[in-house]
Amino acid sequence: MDYESLMEKIQNQEIVVIDTRNNHEFMKAHIPGSVNAPFSPYGWARSIKSWLSGTKIGLALVAETQEFASKAIEELKNVELEVQEYISDGLAKLKEEGRFLSSVGEITPDDLYREFDRYTVIDVREPYEWMSGTIKNSIKVPMNDLPSRLHEFNRSDRYAVICAHGNRSEVAALFLADNGLNAATVMGGMQQWISEQLPVEFEE
Repeated sequence: MDYESLMEKIQNQEIVVIDTRNNHEFMKAHIPGSVNAPFSPYGWARSIKSWLSGTKIGLALVAETQEFASKAIEELKNVELEVQEYISDGLAKLKEEGRFLSSVGEITPDDLYREFDRYTVIDVREPYEWMSGTIKNSIKVPMNDLPSRLHEFNRSDRYAVICAHGNRSEVAALFLADNGLNAATVMGGMQQWISEQLPVEFEE
């Protein structure tokens, strides 16, 4: 399956791409819309099957090597899941072809503070959480509202996404990056920002 056909199937929800590489490699470059599920021989395939919950969507894999691809395909076969397509070179060929691959950066609170003028901060916490303090000039968008407000963001800007601890911001930054935006997740979130005694604002 070529790249264009794969992307069309992803967009039409006809196929899901499971990226079996570790989170670090996935964050550096991945197929937009793919799901990161690092391969493990212990319950990995059962977890994939449970997540799919009997849906009939097609399944594709990304693996670092042919060896890992073969192991993952065999594990999925053992739980009656069939892989339609797979990529076993860690996306090397797609990179060589110049295909669009999504990437998400990571930035510490201290680095963000020092490079503040280079970023627009998006706070994806819930409104009640903003009461504990926010970063100056941050755009406040609860994570679940991001899809409906995607049109508000510019491809030419750099975004630093922050939440309470860093979990939601990673998911949100992935969403933004998969939609062609330059996004980084703030490591440790507002908890780390505040613990480092970096400035916050309080709504009146």
